[in-house]
Amino acid sequence: MALAGLVLVAWATGGAITRQPPEQRAAAAGSLWQPWEASRVDALVASGRPVFVDFTAAWCVTCQYNKKTTLARDDVLADFAAANFALLRADWTRRDPAITAALAQLGRNGVPVYVIYRRGRPPVVLSEVLGVQEVRAAISPP
Repeated sequence: MALAGLVLVAWATGGAITRQPPEQRAAAAGSLWQPWEASRVDALVASGRPVFVDFTAAWCVTCQYNKKTTLARDDVLADFAAANFALLRADWTRRDPAITAALAQLGRNGVPVYVIYRRGRPPVVLSEVLGVQEVRAAISPP
């Protein structure tokens, strides 16, 4: 009986755990941060636009700390805008295989990972615990 109840609860809530609610998808689409896709990074870099990728996960405490203390700051966001950076967020909360592959290409196997991509240059991987000065220096014009 308990097993049947557990199966019923898992079946009823499973979809809510694995799918993002429509209002969150809409909010994410309207924000400065856009969803990551490997092809999007390649296309933006090929067009000459620099790209900053935040490889993150909802369960990652360090990721959440860095978002609040560094990546959400007005001065940092202003620097990104001034340098015309595309801001992409690779959400690894559910261990997306494409994100796993991208992390492996960078020599990483977990999050947080912060990467700057520029045309004609190798990717620049920043430290796991971000500081405002580190980000501002890394995104300043070359």
